[in-house]
Amino acid sequence: MIFKGKDFRHLLYSTVLILMIFGEVKAQLAWPVIRQQHKPWTRWWWEGSAVNEKGLSWNLDQYQKAGLGGVEITPIYGIYGEEKNFVDFLSPRWMQLFSHTLKESRRLGLGVDLANGTGWPFGGPWVKDEDASKAIYHKVYTVEGAGQLTEPVSFEREGFVRTANGKKLAIGSVQNPVTQNKNLQELALDQVQFAGKLPLVTLMAYNQHSKSLDLTSKVSADGRLQWKAPSGSGKWTLYALFEGLHGKMVERAAPGGEGYAIDHFSKRAAQNYFKNFDEAFKGYDISYLRSFLMTPTRWMMHAERPTGHLNFSMSFINVKAMICVQNYLRCLVNQTMREAQE
Repeated sequence: MIFKGKDFRHLLYSTVLILMIFGEVKAQLAWPVIRQQHKPWTRWWWEGSAVNEKGLSWNLDQYQKAGLGGVEITPIYGIYGEEKNFVDFLSPRWMQLFSHTLKESRRLGLGVDLANGTGWPFGGPWVKDEDASKAIYHKVYTVEGAGQLTEPVSFEREGFVRTANGKKLAIGSVQNPVTQNKNLQELALDQVQFAGKLPLVTLMAYNQHSKSLDLTSKVSADGRLQWKAPSGSGKWTLYALFEGLHGKMVERAAPGGEGYAIDHFSKRAAQNYFKNFDEAFKGYDISYLRSFLMTPTRWMMHAERPTGHLNFSMSFINVKAMICVQNYLRCLVNQTMREAQE
């Protein structure tokens, strides 16, 4: 068939258009360049941080050959029998091994993330008592009109210990402070509460007419209440709150990472916690590190780790908040007591 004139031009234009469309579609369907971010990454547990340069290089080479894009380093509890090879988290030797990992990963084109702690939740031996997680306890007293409380306003807490490995352990065998124990990897402490009196946070009194009084300042150092109920005011119910260390430890911590878990709701506690990383990283080039794993999801994973009665944070309390707590303390305590009975 022979095309002439107008028909030929139409055929030519149509052919060119089809070729252009096909070329554009083909270009759009071309597979993109595969980069680090497109490949699967893996969580890399450093068990006891019992690693060395040769082993790290070999493992990274295997990860690269398997097609991984990167690793997330998470120091974790050690393996029985490898104690002599343990390396304390963030120690100078640990930082040498970490630096070697960054250099080798750069050479192989692998990305690197680092968990902001060992085990879970976040914490460690550098977490001081004031930054550690807390628990609140209550006690109720009654005083008749014109009467006076004879017993001290105090709360004596019994000692308690729970381990992550399920082994039974007597609280008497755990040294206070916990960081003084030399065998923390073997003990595998999960929660520790030492026996003793807890400090008073607030003492509120309510009479049968819903009148309330803040009596906190009237409690002496030995717990004696220097207050007498007004005559003719009826029966008073006194509600006391006491604060104590919750005692949650970093569960399954790596060597050098054992210690109290931080108060996850305290800005000061978080800032003090991360200062330790700043100190450890001084003098080392960690520029190749992609990120610290501090996403909201990971933070809440740590914050929601089963802690058992972790129910208080002083970061919640300012002047206005304390006034609110005091005004409704009776309701809060009564509700707690009802729930405990159900």
